[in-house]
Amino acid sequence: MSLQQPAGARATGMGASMGQVSSWSRDIRFVSGMVLLFFATTHFLNHAVGIAGVEAMEIAQAWRYWLWHSWIGMVALYGSLIVHPFFALVRVAQRRTFKMPAREMIQIALGLAIPLFLIDHIVGTRVMGTFFDLDESYRAVLRRLWPGLAASQSLLLLLVWVHGIIGLHFTMRSRDAYLRWRDPFLLAAILIPILALIGFAVGGREAGLMAMAPEISTDAQIVMFNQNVTWAKTVFYGLVGCFIGFVGIREIRVRTTRQITVRFVGHGVRKLAPGLTVLEMFRRFGIPHAALCGGRARCATCRVLVLDGGEKLPPPGPNEARLLRRISAPERVRLSCQIRPRDDLQVQILLASRLKATTPGELEPDKSVGKRGLTVLVADLRAFSALSERQLPQELIGLLNRFFDEMAQAIAAHGGRIDSFYGDGFMAVFGIDGSTARGAQTAVASAGDIVRAVEALNREFGAALPLPLRIGIGIHSGQAITGAVENDSLGRREITVGETVAVAAQLEQATRRVLADILVSEDTIRIGGRSYRGTTALKITIRGREKPLNALGFASAPELAAKEQDDAPVDDATAATGVGMSGDVEGSEEGALLALAPESSLREASSQAEPSGNGVADADVLDAPAPDASPAPAAPAKARRPSRGRARSKPAATDPDGS
Repeated sequence: MSLQQPAGARATGMGASMGQVSSWSRDIRFVSGMVLLFFATTHFLNHAVGIAGVEAMEIAQAWRYWLWHSWIGMVALYGSLIVHPFFALVRVAQRRTFKMPAREMIQIALGLAIPLFLIDHIVGTRVMGTFFDLDESYRAVLRRLWPGLAASQSLLLLLVWVHGIIGLHFTMRSRDAYLRWRDPFLLAAILIPILALIGFAVGGREAGLMAMAPEISTDAQIVMFNQNVTWAKTVFYGLVGCFIGFVGIREIRVRTTRQITVRFVGHGVRKLAPGLTVLEMFRRFGIPHAALCGGRARCATCRVLVLDGGEKLPPPGPNEARLLRRISAPERVRLSCQIRPRDDLQVQILLASRLKATTPGELEPDKSVGKRGLTVLVADLRAFSALSERQLPQELIGLLNRFFDEMAQAIAAHGGRIDSFYGDGFMAVFGIDGSTARGAQTAVASAGDIVRAVEALNREFGAALPLPLRIGIGIHSGQAITGAVENDSLGRREITVGETVAVAAQLEQATRRVLADILVSEDTIRIGGRSYRGTTALKITIRGREKPLNALGFASAPELAAKEQDDAPVDDATAATGVGMSGDVEGSEEGALLALAPESSLREASSQAEPSGNGVADADVLDAPAPDASPAPAAPAKARRPSRGRARSKPAATDPDGS
């Protein structure tokens, strides 16, 4: 017994099959395009070798022929040469609106112009060489092309290269790994065609001066060349004409059929003929939207929430389903570039572009947005609430201005960027413009300058402060998302978000409990590749993680553990404690008591410390002293530390603001 399939289900199945066709045709178009671009790259690099002379070009050509004249290379090359233009025309014909970004229009125009010059080049070299046994060596081909055809061949080189680079760039730009290689890619994209043109010119002039017998073209060769060129161009542009006719007939047909109603939440209601994707509807009606990949199902920026009519849409195709699973999209979320509604629909844009009212349309993506390896530094003044209660408002604000000015200089001196100031603390980011290792190194060095700057402020304002200034610093390295947020009243601000920021903030909060001025995660130390003196290994409990985080605590400004200083005498404090740590115990009548404690005292203070008011879990200290640790009692502390020896294990009171 069989059940009859409903009409709606049949339509859905048909739409799904069309979506699958579109999905694999996109993959074929991409793979064939990469094959052609790789061939062009090897060919242009062969041209660039001409800077060293024609002989060098011949040597490089032998290696290139080994690849592209093999049966695998020939099948891949000529198959891609047929498949790529065909599926590119299919892609253009599938469009239901030709409102598109300028870069897509340029890429399509370049693709249509390339055959005008490429067909002549292929017939004049490969075809004529096969049928008439013409010499295809560089010196012979250069003599034919230089100088009469030099301009057209140079233009062909630029058309092919720009067309391929545009496609590759806009295909890869939504991937995180591409951000790390974008600058080298841009450099290669500029240098390769320039060097190829220089090598072509140098080789062409050298070939023109060579003593070679002149080539005489017979009438049969000329006739065959013209016939092949005419035939090939007729086929290609005839195919283009067929696609144009198909698009025209389709437009006439859809405009004479029924219309559907599409409601865009926040952007009104539109009536139009079915067949367009929702993304094409956005473009046609100038609705602000995001589409990073240009509607190829490679990003999820164009996704929408289907509020009504979703049950009549075909199910997601393979590429759309894979991408939706990757971002863990909830139910009823679809990619606007992949759905073609045949019935009434209501959708809401989830990632609307932020555009001015005078420039509706598609937003070009912010190049600063991306996910990359960074080092985040979070710092906060200690016992600031107690200090603020004992200072006049004018004095307090003046002190904060001076403090933030010193902090900004310490961050900028090491190439960092301050993302935010908040109350008595701030957050800075390192490694945005350099390597990840360099960012980790400069963050630790900047923390040392921050500690020294606070000590200088204590010397300058010591007589006017009821409590000495102390600071806690947390540093962590990892993947973070960077970008810019914009508001009409606040303007544009660069921000950094992600788990790395949260971990750095929790390390800063843990400094008060482990009696450390600076806590640096083991990840940062490993990435930076440097070792430091006067550190204590700690395990910090991080909210949201099952395992504690390994970190190193610093009692003062970090100092490199240079090999040449291994045999040098250490200062009294380091000799006494091995790994001296400074801590603060808040809640006393005078405020925070600052002490230099031996490691045993450090463990005791950590075990007895109360949880802070911000709800972050306490830190656990590793019960493993440094190799050079000594059980000797602590040396006398500096004058600004009122206590010495064993730190008082008094529970830490929490300030009203959680500082």
